[in-house]
Amino acid sequence: MADISSDPRQDIVGEIERRRDDLNQRLVRVFDLYRVFIGLTLMIVSTQTMFVTPLGSLEESMFWWAAFAYCLFNVSLLLGTELLPDRFSLHKSPMQLLLILLDLGWLVLLMYASGGIASGLGALVLISVSAGAILVESRLTGFIAAVATLAVLGVELYLGANHTNDMFQAGVYGAMYFAAALLIQRLSDRVRENDILNLTQEAELHDLERLNRLILQRMRTGIVVVDEDDKVRLINQSARVLMGAGGGHLDVLPQMLAEKLARWRQDTSLRTPPFKPAMEASEIRVNFSAVRVDNPKGDVTLFIEDTAEVAQQAQQLKLAELGRLSASIAHEVRNPLGAISHAAQLLNESEALEAPDQRLADIIVSHCARMNDVVQNVLEMSRRRPPDPQRMSLLDCVRQFHEETREAFIDADIQIDISDQDAQIRIDQAHLRQVLTNLVDNGLRYSADQGHGRVVRLEGGVEAGSQRAYLHVIDFGSGVNPDLIPTLFQPFKTDSVNGTGLGLYIAKELCDANQAQLSYFPHTEGGSCFRILFAHPDRITL
Repeated sequence: MADISSDPRQDIVGEIERRRDDLNQRLVRVFDLYRVFIGLTLMIVSTQTMFVTPLGSLEESMFWWAAFAYCLFNVSLLLGTELLPDRFSLHKSPMQLLLILLDLGWLVLLMYASGGIASGLGALVLISVSAGAILVESRLTGFIAAVATLAVLGVELYLGANHTNDMFQAGVYGAMYFAAALLIQRLSDRVRENDILNLTQEAELHDLERLNRLILQRMRTGIVVVDEDDKVRLINQSARVLMGAGGGHLDVLPQMLAEKLARWRQDTSLRTPPFKPAMEASEIRVNFSAVRVDNPKGDVTLFIEDTAEVAQQAQQLKLAELGRLSASIAHEVRNPLGAISHAAQLLNESEALEAPDQRLADIIVSHCARMNDVVQNVLEMSRRRPPDPQRMSLLDCVRQFHEETREAFIDADIQIDISDQDAQIRIDQAHLRQVLTNLVDNGLRYSADQGHGRVVRLEGGVEAGSQRAYLHVIDFGSGVNPDLIPTLFQPFKTDSVNGTGLGLYIAKELCDANQAQLSYFPHTEGGSCFRILFAHPDRITL
């Protein structure tokens, strides 16, 4: 992930500077070629005899040797630029400034040897000033123009009284030097700002595209975009899974889905019923939408939803409503149920009541108590608070549970064996206490029914692969009837005449709320083993 504290504009400005350096490298080579051409041209023109030129009119020998040195210097730069150390590279701004100043010096020397500004070489100085405004930093362009202007005026002043008429022309050239430098500087700054703006927009569009792709890939709804030939242009992972492609590549739509799309292209008002796109895929619901509303024959976007997930959400809403309704009913049943139980107890205390009638009164009291347990469990489910997970030691948590329930489980032998004493869990302690209470209470009862006494063993440790802690609640009863195992954690499913069938259901729900897994398997020594596999303490998300 990129560092959010970094300034994107600074990165963009840096990219602009890198691009400018690359451009300057090319411009320097072009400018070198230009100077070589100018040097050769001046040498040839000054030595020809076909027509008279002002070149070298004042100092012919000086002009020829200066032109030769100018040409030789530029050829050397052109051939040896790559051999220079990096700190002397002509691509650096200080070296480019030095190069422009040397070029101005040579041209002014050639101008002097040719009799001053009247020779026409002032135009070559203008080209060098313009090149300097492009190559060097913008704040130095005025300096280059000033140096060129002073040099030209200095030549005319040095030449003396015979060139007083050329002073005005030199002044005009000086004004042109400043105008060209400032104009090119302004244009260069504007181009640079436009480049920064374009790169900024390009970076923002790139980030937006990457964000959109990330959102599409993380969406639980499948998204597929196909062209007019039903070839896949874009697809997210959810769509691959829902269409049965898994993580593999998918170029075309499955046949059944392609047929549904073809029918929709013919009549966009059709609504496709749920179906399975492949034998191994889940049942899905698909909605089609043309990328261009007026052209359903072109690109189309498919929105794919898992009907099982939609049905599960609807079921959860129904269960939530049913839970609230059940809580209301349980609350209304509890008061008359208490009155019935109280009346039966008073009736049982009557001396005139015969033995058979007392037996009937006992049955009423017993079943009232059982129904009261059902009502209590339903109320607890409806009032359940969200989990508040805390990180703790598995061993400490089990020992604390043992201490807190010592009085509740009278004459109980709860054996604790935690192999990894450093095992850590993250769970709501109150929820875990309720889960263990339900499991241990069942285990003690079933162990006692088989004549083993009220014995339960708690074994714990850490899985080697997943590094997740686990806890086994083992009893020594007869085990669970194999026919009941598939529905073991469903509400009101029990083979006990005294049970409500809600204990395991509540335990399972509480484990799921804390991202733990509660499962059952027969124990190798007989009896039952309920396994709690806790979520990883560093990865749980609640």
